[in-house]
Amino acid sequence: MSDLRNEDGDGEPPTRPEEDPRNEPAPFGAVVLLTAASAVAVMGLAALLSHPPGLKFLLLGPIALVVFEVVVHEVWWQRWWGAIPGAVAGLALYFEGRAALADIVGDPWAHPVAYVAAWTLFAVVFALCSRYPRTV
Repeated sequence: MSDLRNEDGDGEPPTRPEEDPRNEPAPFGAVVLLTAASAVAVMGLAALLSHPPGLKFLLLGPIALVVFEVVVHEVWWQRWWGAIPGAVAGLALYFEGRAALADIVGDPWAHPVAYVAAWTLFAVVFALCSRYPRTV
């Protein structure tokens, strides 16, 4: 009889790991579009401010969105390991892209375009990596 109960003892059959909804990868389209949209929103708010925003403000929107996605979809930690390579790729794109764009479109536009592109790349790498769970 004890084999019919799960760890909570509520009488339901135990769920197998492949059936657990937390084992689903991050939704690609939603993560990428929402992260890009939040980066655009942050840049829009930054343009309306009278003084340049600090680093905390620039990181707030997209990071809060990624945390929200992980919490709402209950993504296992084995699925969100992709935040590390995503952050590295995004930072590299931002710094290299901003320098290259400054020569092409000018410095005032280089920062917002590189910022949005970097967060979008972060979301793409994060969502793709979530398809390959990290094994322990």
